[in-house]
Amino acid sequence: MIQTAVAQRYAKALFDLQDPSGIGPSVAALRLLAEAFSTSREFRALLLSPVFAKEEKAAVVDQVAAKAGCPPITHRFLAHIVRKNRIVFIREISDAFSTLADRSSNRKAVQVVSARPLSDKLRAALQARLEQATRGKVDVAVQVDPGVISGLEIRFGSRVYDGTVRGQLERLRGILTRT
Repeated sequence: MIQTAVAQRYAKALFDLQDPSGIGPSVAALRLLAEAFSTSREFRALLLSPVFAKEEKAAVVDQVAAKAGCPPITHRFLAHIVRKNRIVFIREISDAFSTLADRSSNRKAVQVVSARPLSDKLRAALQARLEQATRGKVDVAVQVDPGVISGLEIRFGSRVYDGTVRGQLERLRGILTRT
């Protein structure tokens, strides 16, 4: 809970400092850095180690940010969170910043779970239908889970629309076990 509040404050501060043209590159750079921090044990160890000076850590993060093509304000922001030992919240900061960016551009992140990969034609039709239903732009992320058997589960925000066979079977089981 405290981590989320800290991450949201930092993300909001960065978002308020950005000009609109820098938001997209900053989202990409923060995602890249968060992914590197999560997946690379060596990178994470370097940033969390007390052996390296904060300036050395900031230089490494600055190089990664430069390769990601992030704006100068984001470079300074990343150096600041390294100096303040808040780099451990980079995943949460990245997620919060992405949410702010989506909200400002009236975009919504939608998670779709299906039993099989969706064809490009079906994905485009689904995206068009979701944009029509939400009255805004959507970013569709498809996750394949053979356990759903058939159908789709659509999540955006706190809403879940479960049209899967697995969901129907679970609802039927709930009805049958109540009686």
